[in-house]
Amino acid sequence: MDDAGTCAGIRPQLGVYLTGAIAPADRVVVVRHLTACDGCRAELAGLAGLPALLRRPPVQAAGRRVARRRRRWLLVAAAFVLVVAAGAGWALHLIGPSGRGPRAEATMLQTRTIGDVTVLTDDEGYTLYWFGPDSATKSACQGSCARSWLPVTGPATWGPGVTGSIGAIVRPGGALQATYDGHPLYTTTADTGPGQTKGNDVWSHGGEWHEVTVPGRAG
Repeated sequence: MDDAGTCAGIRPQLGVYLTGAIAPADRVVVVRHLTACDGCRAELAGLAGLPALLRRPPVQAAGRRVARRRRRWLLVAAAFVLVVAAGAGWALHLIGPSGRGPRAEATMLQTRTIGDVTVLTDDEGYTLYWFGPDSATKSACQGSCARSWLPVTGPATWGPGVTGSIGAIVRPGGALQATYDGHPLYTTTADTGPGQTKGNDVWSHGGEWHEVTVPGRAG
């Protein structure tokens, strides 16, 4: 990456970083820079909400091939919006392989019925939670909290049966955290396997935790 580690080199990479399509080697450079640069973190925070404007729950289609094409189109459309938004002053390099590693896949949100409640899960079937003190744009779970309640890495996309608004926030170190209907998402180390909800209605690290139910109401 030219001018690696400088604002001039980092800003053209923010769009692909946001969509998850950045090469692993470039991702390391971007995250390191964001940790120390308030200006680039502010740029990323401004862009983070834009993909959510395009993300709408896809109409259920027959066959996995159609669903995969639709998800791919949504990511391309989100990237296009980022290009337009970034037009004043710098361009996003969203097209063309970097040749330095595989592209990251978006986290796919799914649903699972546990008892008589349908909850949101990650793509491994672990229950997702929201934290009472959070806001739509900021996580209140840092430090030791984030080691017990693990932020779900953004970007995210829909799986079958998932409705609601999907977006992302920027954490203090520059990492993206997926959001659902305005709630930053987490898993918990208390759940040792899929299908568990040991974190629901738990008071921990200064606030109450709740499972995320579909279509996004508090459990």
